[in-house]
Amino acid sequence: MELVYLDKIKIKNFRIFREFELSLNAGLNVLVGQNNSGKTSLIDAIRFVLGTNSHDRTYISESDFHDSTQHLSIELRFTNIDKQAHRFVEHLTHEGYEEGGVKKRRSVLYISLIAQNTGREKRGYPYIKTEIKSGQDANGLSVESEIRDFLATTYLKPLRDAESELSSGRASRLAQILNSSQEIKNDVKAILKVVGDANSELIKDEKSIANAALKIRYEYLYNLIFKDDQDSLGAHINIAGIKSDQVDDLSEPEQRRHLRTVLESLSLTLTEDRYIQGLGYHNILFMAAELLLLEQEKDKEFPLLLIEEPEAHLHPQLQMKLLKFINSKVTSSTVPDGVQCILTTHSPNISSKADPSEVIMMNSGRAWPLREGETKLDGSDYSYLRKFLDATKANVFFAKGLLFVEGDGENILLPTIAKLLGRPLEDYGISVVKYDNSGSWKRFARLFLRPGKDNEAESKDWYPVNVAVLRDLDLWPQCAKSADYNEYGFVDFKAPNPVTGSGGNESYWENDNPGTLKTQIDDRKSSHAEGLNVQCVEVFVSDRWTLEFCLARYGLFEDCYKAVNGSLDGIDTIAAGETDDEKKLDIQATYIQSKVSKTDFAYKLAEILESSLQAEIQNKAAGVSSEDIRAQFADELRTRLPPYIVSALDYLTIGRDAANGVEAVSA
Repeated sequence: MELVYLDKIKIKNFRIFREFELSLNAGLNVLVGQNNSGKTSLIDAIRFVLGTNSHDRTYISESDFHDSTQHLSIELRFTNIDKQAHRFVEHLTHEGYEEGGVKKRRSVLYISLIAQNTGREKRGYPYIKTEIKSGQDANGLSVESEIRDFLATTYLKPLRDAESELSSGRASRLAQILNSSQEIKNDVKAILKVVGDANSELIKDEKSIANAALKIRYEYLYNLIFKDDQDSLGAHINIAGIKSDQVDDLSEPEQRRHLRTVLESLSLTLTEDRYIQGLGYHNILFMAAELLLLEQEKDKEFPLLLIEEPEAHLHPQLQMKLLKFINSKVTSSTVPDGVQCILTTHSPNISSKADPSEVIMMNSGRAWPLREGETKLDGSDYSYLRKFLDATKANVFFAKGLLFVEGDGENILLPTIAKLLGRPLEDYGISVVKYDNSGSWKRFARLFLRPGKDNEAESKDWYPVNVAVLRDLDLWPQCAKSADYNEYGFVDFKAPNPVTGSGGNESYWENDNPGTLKTQIDDRKSSHAEGLNVQCVEVFVSDRWTLEFCLARYGLFEDCYKAVNGSLDGIDTIAAGETDDEKKLDIQATYIQSKVSKTDFAYKLAEILESSLQAEIQNKAAGVSSEDIRAQFADELRTRLPPYIVSALDYLTIGRDAANGVEAVSA
């Protein structure tokens, strides 16, 4: 990495941040999270210290102090400073660090903003005293404007007026971009001569312009000035105030001034095609121009790009194309002299296409980077997520709670069940994510787990979003075994290889002995947690075989029967001769399991349950409110649901401590 970059930021008492610290990537940093999580405040903190090269006004106000405190500080640390060290000699800090077990020393640059709310007023406004200083903990010299100008960032604000930014005008952004072009700088005289020739031709050929100049001179100007000034003053109309035969006589500063006037008269627009005049394409054009400027100036300026919500006005495909382009420009192993970019987004499309190691989850004024070493993800997990983290699954970065489910049945049914229990998932900001296979859930779980933080004493460092994982127990009852004597059996028993002892499906069958069945179930639940039932992650394993089996066994057999058969005809014949209540429940649930088509079953059962509630509301007694009926229905439904489902929904909606029912299995 050849260019200086912002390595770390520390903040105290600024807006949502009480005490905040974050290490940044040299290349791309994608800040994701819910509203009011701290993304914009982090961008603003950097802007307030460094300023922007578009000279946006930045200043600390009373509302920027966290919880009405009187002091705040924002400290930025820059590393890889060697190439530009001559710019900051008196401001550098020399510190030791360790790399690969070897102690080394390096020069770094600390730039801090410190602010104090004095409690006094100045010109009717609260007087906030601010300083920009160098040195760790701001113990160095005040930082002069020349250094801040070098470090000024390129800032692309959200919902910007891109068309206006690229229009002509004094100090226009386009003029800055063009003025930084080395090709234009090398050709100043030629450009001014072309403009001067055009000026002369325009005045000569267009009589109306010449006549307008004469009218201004004789009818207005001469009536407003003294007679002895009339010979020395005249009114001339020209372009950029230059004639071609005057260019060679101009000094370099005068040439640059005239060039700036020319450039400020230019605008950058899209092709006049009615199909591509929207805000999205103007934003793309603006960002392209800004990236050009940043790339042209990176040897003379600090190449830091701050982008807020680049998805504004862009459809999903353009969002992904934009991120791909930004990735091609940022510092990486293949682009050692690229730019550093800090980008905020609410877009699952953008966050799904970012490398997971570049993503930083923001929540409640804290940051959880996903780079290697900061999570329990291993190398294969990162490879998997790069391939399979799509826009749907990228919702995990923005949710207030997460429910990972194994199949379509859970994906369809759980939102309906939660709503009927009076806990609509959308009201709690909970996203349901279907994982692809039996192993992929572990990769997503590790995304939210911090290494070395499993103890309750470390809970302040846990990611503050409850993550529930639903898994099937996948233990088959004996009544499901295919046999001539077993009317309801439909699963073939497969013995292991008699020589090697491997193969077969013997381990999937429940013990015949009821006395050992509970131990077998508990052991299997524990093994299904895979050691990941820690921190903010809770693994809820079905109490018996599958979700569908449990729904039928724990109280919804009639509803399940109707879902697979369309009516209750013949329901009394299922396990009619069985006198053992537990075995009868197993047989009834096995019957449902054998008939289930997961997606179709889930839709039908959801419809049946919702219809049952509506029927009770329509038939309610006088004086009973619909809200009372809903509450009664929810209470009764809780008693008929599998305990692990109730516990999972309680955990997500009211938290670990308040959740009732069967607890999640121990890791």
